[in-house]
Amino acid sequence: MLKHSQLFLFAVSIILIFQCCKSKSTFEDFNVEFGYEYFPVEIGKYQTYIVDSIVYDIDEMGETITIGSRTFVKYVIADTITDNLDRPGFKVERYERKSDSLDWDIKDIWAVVLTDDGAEWIEENMRFLKMVFPLREGLEWDGNRYIDITTIIPIAGESVEVFKSWSYEALTIDESEQIGDFTFENVATISQANSENLIELRQSEEKYAKGIGLVYRTMKILDTQCIIDCAGWTWEDKAEKGFILTQQIIDYN
Repeated sequence: MLKHSQLFLFAVSIILIFQCCKSKSTFEDFNVEFGYEYFPVEIGKYQTYIVDSIVYDIDEMGETITIGSRTFVKYVIADTITDNLDRPGFKVERYERKSDSLDWDIKDIWAVVLTDDGAEWIEENMRFLKMVFPLREGLEWDGNRYIDITTIIPIAGESVEVFKSWSYEALTIDESEQIGDFTFENVATISQANSENLIELRQSEEKYAKGIGLVYRTMKILDTQCIIDCAGWTWEDKAEKGFILTQQIIDYN
């Protein structure tokens, strides 16, 4: 009888050890990486960019012209704030200068709010849901849910519905990329808009590096009424209003 009891206790011990190991393995399988490192926020953090833009305009003769410019832009997380929903966030100071030999001029005060499930970026009184957590490749969301998509933005005196037909998607996660002079081991690429029809092109994409934040941005927001005569033309050639923009990081801490 004692021998049978010992065998029973031994069998129970083996089962318990197996269950314990199985539970540990299951827990480890669900150890989710949320991706917060792609949108780091702390006081004193900054990123500096070169921003190149081409704006489409109409001259006095009614002809389309393009105006190119280069600006140096710097974002600095300057202080903590409480947003209009009584949530903690951070104040972002935006600086500009036309040359790296000039002093910085502060141009805007923006804000960022990081929650458990998303990163909200507030600029010009517009709130963008730039990222959602946990961040996964192929994940889609409405990043402009807080914005009226019919909002008109004046571009060189012309009215443009910049945010029409936007839809966010995480295209890639944790990819190594060379951006300017930097090689980043973990980059997330987020498409914000990628749609076109005969008269409108809306493309916008951002790249974020772990521990740094935004490292690259490109936008093409172009409109035209030239359809038949411009058949086969590129958007760069047939656009009549709108802009093309690239923003590339050159310094950060």
